[in-house]
Amino acid sequence: MSLRTLLEGLLLWGIYPLWLLAGAGDYVCHRRTDIEHTSGNPESRYHLLQYLTLLVVFAAAVLLKVNAVIFGAMVILIVVHSVLAHLDVSYTDGRRYISPLEQQIHGFMEVLPVVAVAIFGVLHWAEIGAGLTSPILALETPVSSGRALLLASFAVLAGVPVLEELVRTRRHRSDRERRYHEGLATIK
Repeated sequence: MSLRTLLEGLLLWGIYPLWLLAGAGDYVCHRRTDIEHTSGNPESRYHLLQYLTLLVVFAAAVLLKVNAVIFGAMVILIVVHSVLAHLDVSYTDGRRYISPLEQQIHGFMEVLPVVAVAIFGVLHWAEIGAGLTSPILALETPVSSGRALLLASFAVLAGVPVLEELVRTRRHRSDRERRYHEGLATIK
């Protein structure tokens, strides 16, 4: 078995499932600490931005031909994801209880994408080192059904919990605002 096969297997069958499990654990922690009544919609928007950042990285890895510019953009987006994670926890701290388990889960959710992009860089070192020998944005053609399925699994398995949480926190915010305005109307 080649080193390339081992690294690809580590990405697909190790890092990716671990990241999804960490995301599921984080989602459960948010539900248990009643995010919609504590840190609410602002924290949920941070989660959406972090998800979208990684979705772009994931889509680039799956759909585009790798070159130095694409890889550089992926690295920048991973840094943006880390900055958003810091802002997320900074906002949430004091508004919602962040258990030691959730803190540990956050560590996995921050480090695993960094490791994944590093391994991706090793796998595509020749293309990255070659510079721009092809157009900056070129689709990997054809996109295999396996790659499409991988991207779809990320969109669904990581995206649905983020969107459900966003809807839940927005709904609570709307209910709270409605009750506030109804209370003002009864005072008049």
